[in-house]
Amino acid sequence: MNPLYFDYCASTPLHPEVYEELMHSTKQFFANPSSVHDMGFEANVRVEEAREQISALLLVKPNEVVFTSGATESNNLAIQGVVRSWAKKTGQTPHVITTQIEHSSVYNCCKQLATEGIEVTFLPVARNGLVDVTTIEESMQPNTVLVSVMHVNNETGAIQPIQEIGKLLRNKPDIHFHVDGVQGFGKQSLLIEDIDLYTLSGHKIGGPKGIGLLIIKETVELTPLLYGGEQEHGIRPGTTNVPAVLSMAKAIELTLKNREETMRMLTTLHDLVYSKLEAIPGIIMNSAKPPMSSLHIINFSYTGKGITSAILIGILAKQGIIVSSQSACSSKAKASRVLMAMTHDEMISSSSIRLSLHESVSLKDAEYLIESIEKMVNHVKTKNKFELLQGV
Repeated sequence: MNPLYFDYCASTPLHPEVYEELMHSTKQFFANPSSVHDMGFEANVRVEEAREQISALLLVKPNEVVFTSGATESNNLAIQGVVRSWAKKTGQTPHVITTQIEHSSVYNCCKQLATEGIEVTFLPVARNGLVDVTTIEESMQPNTVLVSVMHVNNETGAIQPIQEIGKLLRNKPDIHFHVDGVQGFGKQSLLIEDIDLYTLSGHKIGGPKGIGLLIIKETVELTPLLYGGEQEHGIRPGTTNVPAVLSMAKAIELTLKNREETMRMLTTLHDLVYSKLEAIPGIIMNSAKPPMSSLHIINFSYTGKGITSAILIGILAKQGIIVSSQSACSSKAKASRVLMAMTHDEMISSSSIRLSLHESVSLKDAEYLIESIEKMVNHVKTKNKFELLQGV
């Protein structure tokens, strides 16, 4: 039996049409798009066509689309770029507001800035993983320059009140609003009219790895992370990855085109898996039900015998089930920082499993997943802790 993959939040397979685009453009447009010869000019034309296509799909201006190597770079560029630009311009210490449950590329970026003397407020969240918008308003200071809140949490699927936050900040032009949209894009509708900086990743939506983008509205001033050529308006220098850019444009197009069908399938899968899991004695559901949580992520804990996520993942792996406990970027941590912020319970936070679903998952595979989790629970019940630690 081939392993059944339920870790689509970590990465998705290339969509067949994206694969075709990647192979074609790799062969056809290998010239450097910054070169002045005809082949370079043609490659650059293709990049700009992709930029215009993406801008039309996201309802932004073409010059507001900046290509990066992925979401980590985009998030760092957004946060560090705004903070360092404001500090240089004013000579004052800036203040950033974010939450305790952000992806590590936002959370650790802000932690690093804090060590450099930047003021950072990490807002708490409720048990359902949602931030209270009033805490954002209460945390604002005269030197607040940025609010960074993710759209959909990558561990629990919690959907943050982005539109409400955007409305709050609409009349505060000196405070920019950054949204990590990686896990929400294509799964949750979102108007980015009130968002100043918006992050996307290619490989989370059927595109290739090594490509992402950052929407930077014209009103935003930021300092680059890198210095070199004039690519991406000088904001992100370096040779443009033409095949990856064209492939990401295709992935975005397909994601939006197929969204309705995708959501129908995810609704069916989520309702089946969630209802069966919450009926298993001892299972603690960490993901709220829709509409507070996205359909493609289900997070739960099983605290029996005090064992950790790693052991539970190992038991499921022996049954051919591939899952995770946290984001791939935080997978070496024993306890989930996100769940600690939500539950304040180390046992729950260190024994979690994240299931991330995909429209390609069949009902038969979902039913096998449920059966495997039931067997996992029964296995833990019948073994002592020493046996479980030994992988018996």
